[in-house]
Amino acid sequence: MKPHVIPPRRLLLWLGFVCLIFPACHSLEADRLVYDEQGIRVGIQADPTVARSSPPVANAHPANIDPQEMRAFLELFQVSGWSGTLLGFLDAPRPIFLFDTTDLHAVTIPIAEAFQKAGPGERVFFSIASKTSPYGDATAGSLFLRDGYLHLVVTDHKAIARADTAGGDEKDPLDTKGMKLWIPAPYKAAIVPDRQEPRWAPFETVHISLDLKEMVALRKNRLKGTAAKQVDRGTRGSSESSDQPSGQPHADSTAVQDLQLQIRELTRSNLDLRDRTEEQTRQMKELKDELVRLQRELDRTKSKTPATRKAPSP
Repeated sequence: MKPHVIPPRRLLLWLGFVCLIFPACHSLEADRLVYDEQGIRVGIQADPTVARSSPPVANAHPANIDPQEMRAFLELFQVSGWSGTLLGFLDAPRPIFLFDTTDLHAVTIPIAEAFQKAGPGERVFFSIASKTSPYGDATAGSLFLRDGYLHLVVTDHKAIARADTAGGDEKDPLDTKGMKLWIPAPYKAAIVPDRQEPRWAPFETVHISLDLKEMVALRKNRLKGTAAKQVDRGTRGSSESSDQPSGQPHADSTAVQDLQLQIRELTRSNLDLRDRTEEQTRQMKELKDELVRLQRELDRTKSKTPATRKAPSP
C-alpha cells in the first residue's frame, strides 16, 4: 500500500493557512482585556516600540497610579483633525478633549488597573466605539510609561468623522485623519531626548509625551494655589460674619431666591421707568418743536397784516 502523499499545491495552501492563523492566535493570546462593556475596551498588549528599540528597552510596568491622578492626566489630552477633507487647509481645526466626560469616567479606573497588571514589554490600550458612525470610527490608542515619561499614541478618534468614500474603496487604514495631539497651558508636552524617544511603528505617527515629575509638580502647585484662595475667601467670610450678632442665621436658599426675585422685579421696574422717561422726553421735544412752529407762523401772519389807522375825532 502506497503512503498518502499530499500534493504540493495543497501543502502550500495549508502552510499559508497556518501562517495566517498563527499570528491571529498569538495576537489573541497577547491582548488581555481588563474592561469590555458597551463598546468600551481597555486591555494590555505587546508594545511594538520595545521590539523595535536598539539597545533593548523596557517599560516601567507594572505601575501603581492612583485613579484620581490618572484621571488628571487623561483629562488633559486634546486632539484635532480634519477628516481628510479640504477644510483642514482652509481653517485650522480646533482641539477637542480626547475623552469626553462620560468616556473619561468609564476608562479611568480600568486604565489604572491595566497599568498595575502590564509587564515591562507591554502597554495599555483603549478603544471606545462610536455609536453613530457608519464607518466604525472609534477613539483608540495606547499608553505606556518609560524613563519617567507617559507616552500616548492615538490611532483614531470617534468625533473626527472618516471621509465619505461615496461607495468607493475603503480609506487607507493608515490614514490618521490629519490628527494632532495637544496639551493645554500651563501644561506642555515633553521634549523627549532622541536616545529615549520610542521607536514608533509606521502607523503610529500621532503621539505625545508627558514628563511625569514636571506634570505632578505643576499640578501640586496649582492645587496649593487653589486651596490658598479658598482659605483666603473663607477667612474674609468668617471675619465679615463675626461682625454679625451671634445666633443670626445665614440666608437659606428660599431667602436667596426671594432676593433674586426682588432684584429681577426692581430691574424690570427700572427698565419700565427708563422707557417712560424716554417717551416723555420725546413728547416734550415734539411739543417744543410744535410751539416753535406756531410761533413762527404767528410772526409771519403779523408781518403780512397792514396796520389800521384810527379815524380822527370831530
